[in-house]
Amino acid sequence: MTKSFLFAATSAAFLLSAPAVAQVTLYEYEGLRGQVFTADRPISDLTRYGFNDRASSLRIERGYWMFCSDANFAGECRTFGPGDYPNLPSGLSNRISSGRKVNNDYPYNQPPNWR
Repeated sequence: MTKSFLFAATSAAFLLSAPAVAQVTLYEYEGLRGQVFTADRPISDLTRYGFNDRASSLRIERGYWMFCSDANFAGECRTFGPGDYPNLPSGLSNRISSGRKVNNDYPYNQPPNWR
């Protein structure tokens, strides 16, 4: 086995085992189904990516994210922590236009109450 082949095989194994950089995934349909949009940094306007007002569910891998109904983090906004959200609240379902990570850890004393 040549050194270059061994290096290429080792590099490929490392890349395949490295964790994904996405911290949030938006899904087109409820139940974490359909077309997806993934992000690891602020998105001020989902229109640029063809995903404006399309998300019906989402998954947060790391951190706490705020999603808003208008571009530039305006309109109705809600904060979501790590986990799966197979159904978004009515004010955001098919209305998300922007989002950003607000903290790595939960920044409040208790979980949000959206009722």
